[in-house]
Amino acid sequence: MYTQPATTLTPALVVYLIDASDSMNEPCGDTTKIGMVNRLLAASLRDMARRCMRSGVLRPRYKVAILAYSRQVTDVLQGVRDLPTLAQAGTPEIIASGVTDMVAGFTAVERLLTSQLAEFEEGPAPLVCHLTDAGFTTQDPTPIIERIQKMRVKDGPVLVEHVYVADHLLRRPVRDWTNWEGARKRDELHNPYARFLFSLASPLPETYRQSINDYGYHLEPGAKFFFPGDQADLMRLAFVASSATQMK
Repeated sequence: MYTQPATTLTPALVVYLIDASDSMNEPCGDTTKIGMVNRLLAASLRDMARRCMRSGVLRPRYKVAILAYSRQVTDVLQGVRDLPTLAQAGTPEIIASGVTDMVAGFTAVERLLTSQLAEFEEGPAPLVCHLTDAGFTTQDPTPIIERIQKMRVKDGPVLVEHVYVADHLLRRPVRDWTNWEGARKRDELHNPYARFLFSLASPLPETYRQSINDYGYHLEPGAKFFFPGDQADLMRLAFVASSATQMK
């Protein structure tokens, strides 16, 4: 599984699901959490574009959707957009306000995938990159996330990545994220909600791990698609992971 490369004929679908609740307005480095997300999301999309340039032409090897959730869900791009269209239009800025309705967010993802999955049957397994900084304030999203992870194309089941933007989540502090081995066991995390998201994260496919490590990281076999922390370097790694599909 997870060996189908992204091509012009078989593009990769990446769905970004971003927590846009009030808490994302809290300070983070020289900006806010949502400001950091906006900055790194734009950088990730630029990196996608660089990977897809051939002879000066931007190839449509990715398709992207961005959903922001709080009390309601906002379809930031108004649907799924191919990379050349997105690169030309630019990425709208996400504004944070309201409560954390994670069920609404993943319900919107499930609905989108249900309508789009057949189009990606021959391509890489779609990836959902979920970023949040707090526990859910409505119902438990577990059943919906598990249904999403059971959706599949020929390349394998849909991948779900969780990025938990909070500090002091790991029992052993990380000095240099480029040398971090990845989250491999629940007991590496001392925060109950971090362990909850870890349990709902997909295993990191070996092809993705190798692609990520090509950027200078050192994730080990057995790591999960889970990234805990609020440092810019860790969040940058998380966005690198979201676009680590093999290319051809």
